[in-house]
Amino acid sequence: MKNLLCSLSFFVLSSIAFGQTQDKGVISFSAGYDAGIHGTIYTSQYQNSSPTAPDTSAAGTQLFRLNAQYNIFKFLSAGIDFRTGSYVEDPENATAAGNKVSMYGLSLRLYPVNKDKFVWYIGANFGGSRLTINRIYTFFISVPAQYKFKSPHSSFETGFNWYFTEKIGMNFGLGYSSQNFLMTYYKWNGEEQDLSDWTNELTTKGIHFNLGLAIHL
Repeated sequence: MKNLLCSLSFFVLSSIAFGQTQDKGVISFSAGYDAGIHGTIYTSQYQNSSPTAPDTSAAGTQLFRLNAQYNIFKFLSAGIDFRTGSYVEDPENATAAGNKVSMYGLSLRLYPVNKDKFVWYIGANFGGSRLTINRIYTFFISVPAQYKFKSPHSSFETGFNWYFTEKIGMNFGLGYSSQNFLMTYYKWNGEEQDLSDWTNELTTKGIHFNLGLAIHL
């Protein structure tokens, strides 16, 4: 009996010490708040003319983020990543009137640490991004303007999930993203403008912090 109890105790301790949350076939989700600070560079060029001098600035993002993963192996998962929310800027000689940005793509994660209640991951996301900027310019009257951009999206991150119950926990992460937005639509005072001879690019690079809920099935 003593040997049996010792064996059972060893088995339980081993399960606690070496159990893996992200096992093969596990489906996991995280959802929460994503905040970002971005450096921006805007350039414009009309056909057969020299590009304008780069306009450097900064912007912030406040996003809702949803990530879903499926573990192909214990150490590797694949899934989807989606973020959407506000793009905050301080436009020169204009008033911001509500900007929206979204980032979406395929997601891969490696798990250097994969314990029963704690998971540390390193990941990358590749996909696309869309940005809508709304401004109001005031001269003698107020004139609304709208700009729409699209871009490939890439981001790299590290973070961890800490599970305080068997299936539910918290997600914390830190990451980097970059976009090279191309303007695809421009409306001035309610009228769409022709962009066929005009190239406008907005490059953004930023650091993200995210905090949210983590669930695995």
